[in-house]
Amino acid sequence: MSAPNRSGRLAVFLLMAPAATLLAVFFVGPLVLLLRVSLYAPPAGRGFYQSGTWAPGNYADLLADSYFRELLLFTVLLALSLSVLVLSIAYPLALFIHALSPRGKTIALAAVVLPKFASMLVTVYGLQALLAGRGPVNRLLVAIGLVGEPLLLTRGLTGVVIGETYLLLPYAVLVLVIALGRIDPGLVAAARGLGASPARAFSRVTLPLSLPGLAVAGQLTLVWALGAFVGPLLMGSPSQITLAVEVHRQAVENNRWPLGAATAVLLILIFAVMSGTTALLWRRKQR
Repeated sequence: MSAPNRSGRLAVFLLMAPAATLLAVFFVGPLVLLLRVSLYAPPAGRGFYQSGTWAPGNYADLLADSYFRELLLFTVLLALSLSVLVLSIAYPLALFIHALSPRGKTIALAAVVLPKFASMLVTVYGLQALLAGRGPVNRLLVAIGLVGEPLLLTRGLTGVVIGETYLLLPYAVLVLVIALGRIDPGLVAAARGLGASPARAFSRVTLPLSLPGLAVAGQLTLVWALGAFVGPLLMGSPSQITLAVEVHRQAVENNRWPLGAATAVLLILIFAVMSGTTALLWRRKQR
């Protein structure tokens, strides 16, 4: 290897070293520690776990538990449903924002992002107040005659879906607005000039070119939905908890760190499998 090539590779290595070190310390390190905690035996008395023990049976105990399997199935189905719902709302909203004037687009994006500047807990408690039995939403529905009595919009599956959709929607909208902004407007104009109707120009030009952004928004939404915590915890009932809530219950409420860590490891594996599957399907579709 020539000296210039060696010096070039050394320069690249030195430039990558700080980022690689941060990644190892703050990402890989905690994951390794989490995996080790999941292999400790549960505490026999005081403490969080029995130091120096190895208990791979923690995973077998979880997978053999029917309650855990139901929780796992509910988490996956909820994540998939939320992803479809969020994308169904985000894509038309992104199209609407994309069609606005520069000033209108700025105002619309600010309205979308503004709730993220508040604490997530404040946002969820605000939703609870809006959706309560005597809240503005139910009062409006009763006043216009759509329902005869207030609906149960919180402390159930409906509350979980509304809360998580509200929390996840801004991320998908931002990704899709950026993806739509990268499409050359001249392509749509050319399609219209060649006689295509607005619907045909959208289906043959805008939609195919925006699919990569839609795939990114879907994968991002799916990852966030799999880790849903605040919505199920504060707006759902005990029968609508997710794996993320179960991790908190095992580690904080029940003081069973090994089982909580094992649940977290399995949740991360689900993240990896579902994200990898969606990425693989997208690559096959591109080919």
